[in-house]
Amino acid sequence: MGLGRNTSPADTAAYLFLQPQVDVDALVQIERAQVSASYFKSLTSAIQAARLFDNDLVVSYLGVMKYPDLGAEIADLFLRLQGIKWVICIGVYENDLILSVRSRSQRIRAGDLARRIIGTKGTAGGHGTMAGGQIRFLQQDPVQLSNQLVKSALQYLKANDALDGKPLI
Repeated sequence: MGLGRNTSPADTAAYLFLQPQVDVDALVQIERAQVSASYFKSLTSAIQAARLFDNDLVVSYLGVMKYPDLGAEIADLFLRLQGIKWVICIGVYENDLILSVRSRSQRIRAGDLARRIIGTKGTAGGHGTMAGGQIRFLQQDPVQLSNQLVKSALQYLKANDALDGKPLI
């Protein structure tokens, strides 16, 4: 990692201060961490479940997740897709429906979208490009609840509100 062309003097100073303190071996272990075969099964399922709306929004319902951050990891991956401005991944971890939102939008912040679609059903937060939320569900069907969140997101983003979208692959 280095300094970009539009780096401010404060960013440069921070970089020069922090760079010698980086534990490169630990960073390499994080970046190249090994994952189980079940991770790739989840990734395959997420890609197969992914739906494209208005050619700039990907939504994927992941189902039951082995750990709560899986949705965020997959959302980060989908955001790399060319032309995509929004990603919403939703999955179930224990008794919670977990929402992960990623954005490249300049007009709406990811945190605003997450808070809007979660509403009073649960908790949500975030900032410009990343956000998340969760809803504790007891009696509700998680797929039905997920569909409600997606519909709310599509309305908020003024996207085509056909709930099925088109398959990514």
